[in-house]
Amino acid sequence: MTFQQFYTTLENHLPQSTGTERQQWVQTIIENDFDILELSSLIDQEPKIATRFLWILTGIAMQQPQKLHAVLPALFEKSKHITHVDMQASFANYWRFCGVPLENEAEAIDLLFHWLQSAETNVTIKSRALFVLSDLVDIYPDLKNELRLSIEDQLDKNSNDFKKRALKILKKITD
Repeated sequence: MTFQQFYTTLENHLPQSTGTERQQWVQTIIENDFDILELSSLIDQEPKIATRFLWILTGIAMQQPQKLHAVLPALFEKSKHITHVDMQASFANYWRFCGVPLENEAEAIDLLFHWLQSAETNVTIKSRALFVLSDLVDIYPDLKNELRLSIEDQLDKNSNDFKKRALKILKKITD
């Protein structure tokens, strides 16, 4: 299958796709080493296509994190101009599985803390932000206090599952 044939397949079938199909497409992208940035123009299309393509990117992150990591800076820049889907929230997943590229760290840290502290952010994104921040604290110990304060502030504002995860991370960063 050529790149163009594959692209057309995604364009035509993503809106009604199943998880199994998307997983097969993840494999196709990895096995054929298709260019993720070229495929990323699918994000510019209608919300169902864009959203399901973002899910494919998560699949790539889970299976071959280095492949997605290499293009995260360009995708992050693209996300700043996308308004029809919440692409930035996808980065909580991408950074969790791939790590935060050095050139995005400062902006990512600000964004992750914002998500963690925002009343508008859903608990799933808050949890993912918490995991990424926990990893970043290992690199930047100066963030420990800010993360500790943020976690303490959020403990009783979210679900019990969030609280359990938060307490584990709090224990890890204060030991």
